[in-house]
Amino acid sequence: MYEQYIKRKWCDRLIKSFIKNSAIYTISTVLTRGISIFLIPIYTLYLTPSEYGLIDYFMILASIINLTIALEISQAVARYYQEAKGRQEKKEYVSTAFLFTLVIYLAYYIISYVFSNNFSELFLDDTSLEVLFIIASAAIATNGIFYFVQNQLKFEIRPKDFAVVSIVNVIILAIVAIYLLTILGLKVESIFIAQIIANIIASVLAIYLARQSYEFKFNYGKFKEMISFSYPLVLSGIAVFIAMFIDRIAIKQILGFEELGIYGLAYRFAAISGLVMIGFQSSLMPLVYKHYKEKNTPKDISKIFNIFSLFALVVVAGSIVFSKEMIVLLTTEVFYGAASIVSILVIATFFSNMYIFAPGIGIAKKTKLIAVITIFGAIVNTILNYTLIPIFGLSGAAYATLISAILVFGLYVKLGYKYYPIPYKTKELILSFIFILLSGSFVLNIFDTITLLSVSVKIVYVLVVLVAVSYMLLEKKDMEKIKFFKKKEI
Repeated sequence: MYEQYIKRKWCDRLIKSFIKNSAIYTISTVLTRGISIFLIPIYTLYLTPSEYGLIDYFMILASIINLTIALEISQAVARYYQEAKGRQEKKEYVSTAFLFTLVIYLAYYIISYVFSNNFSELFLDDTSLEVLFIIASAAIATNGIFYFVQNQLKFEIRPKDFAVVSIVNVIILAIVAIYLLTILGLKVESIFIAQIIANIIASVLAIYLARQSYEFKFNYGKFKEMISFSYPLVLSGIAVFIAMFIDRIAIKQILGFEELGIYGLAYRFAAISGLVMIGFQSSLMPLVYKHYKEKNTPKDISKIFNIFSLFALVVVAGSIVFSKEMIVLLTTEVFYGAASIVSILVIATFFSNMYIFAPGIGIAKKTKLIAVITIFGAIVNTILNYTLIPIFGLSGAAYATLISAILVFGLYVKLGYKYYPIPYKTKELILSFIFILLSGSFVLNIFDTITLLSVSVKIVYVLVVLVAVSYMLLEKKDMEKIKFFKKKEI
């Protein structure tokens, strides 16, 4: 009886800790993404689709650089930090990784500056954009450093500090970008100058908040240990980059910057759905690595996955029926073509991030297997994009991304189960997903125009989905734990 009581209390503590941290991460992400959404009407008012496409293309370059040049050492910190023995060893891991990251990004910027003319011609086909390339390179470097120090707050399970740093970063970015764009009349460069200023200030704040984790010391032994874990992730990082961005690379090559701008806008709206994912992801991964040896953890992960699936499916349903309203409300007419692909990209976004609920491969430290899975997904995505885009245009890119994301998630679940079995509600999840796709498409076809009646019907539909999926996925005791249907009993 006593052992059962202890197990039950531990289970409740893990789930409560997860829910509390998820709520903080989600609220901060809602605020930061909310400010980003606020910027969209300003961007689309002052920038053409081609200029917006140029920004999106620089974001692609930033992603491949941030995924590779620091050898994914931040992921090694995430893996070893919780297992470190004592504060000093934790500090050695963090400080070593941070100094390495700092030097690498400084070297990257110097190289970009020296060869800016060559790189602007190579990547942008236009040497007149050399100054813009230099500014964007500085933004990429500061963003990589900010990413590291921001994630360190997450690895230390300090969601409040993480939230403060994230909000400070996006507020400064928004203020500076609006000033440069609307008052000074700058164009694309205004976005990157704002990023540089925001990243520097927010990075200093993040380091100050976690100052007990940093010292000016490089431990070569810890460095070798972390790199041996993380370097295989570089290959998988490249594959992740291809899986995430090959659609936009192909669009730029086949259709041009204008279509890339429209697609990039649709992707930003789809990323709003990541509000649910980021809260779960930021909270779950540190807890899983800390408690994975406990007997009840697989069952708890399954329960958390069901909770996540509820919110994710509701967001998918909302994106299917409200994508047109969002685009019309927040953009100008030249961007309206993005509405038709938002819902597809929302679904793809969820599948591409749901690997966190199949942690078996990561727990077993099979990073080479992760590389194989992501490379496979990247190859499939590349083939599908270059096959479907010439035929279906932007819709072809969206469907290619969705198909490859589903395949990769399926492999994570299948192979991860071997190392760390998790009892998923597979049947209920599939039925819920099919129900939303069919019912959402039906509602959208019947109420395609934007009227008060259609909006009212769509709101009712989303509420019906919420109730129906809750009934299918959640047990009553889990509903009570998340305080969703019932207040916590004292």
